Amino acid sequence: MVKNPDEVMEFVRRELEANPDIETSALFEKAKAFDAGVKQLSLRQFNATFPLQIKRRRTLDRGEGRRRSARQGGARSRSRAASHRRHEAMRDVLLQFARDLTAAEGRKELVELLGRVDDYVDRALEAARK
Repeated sequence: MVKNPDEVMEFVRRELEANPDIETSALFEKAKAFDAGVKQLSLRQFNATFPLQIKRRRTLDRGEGRRRSARQGGARSRSRAASHRRHEAMRDVLLQFARDLTAAEGRKELVELLGRVDDYVDRALEAARK
């Protein structure tokens, strides 16, 4: 195991400050040279234990992170609700068209209904804009 995780965390923090774009694998190699116990970790474990935690802390310190996600989640809920309304409106148009088709008793009524298909298309397009 890592002999002194606090020192490794500080080492990784300094490396990330010096080079924020450093690849995790390169940082992992440097950390292995700094503390031999890091060699027992997989790259994934190392990333989750050290760089990821530092980056997360920075994000939260800047006021981003969970609070920001909650605001975005609210926007997604509104978007989902609008999508649901469009879906329902489109469904209503298509069901009305199906009802009118099945209600047509003869060829003449069926041809007249199909002649008005543009009305249903217009209503469908209107429903898609809601």
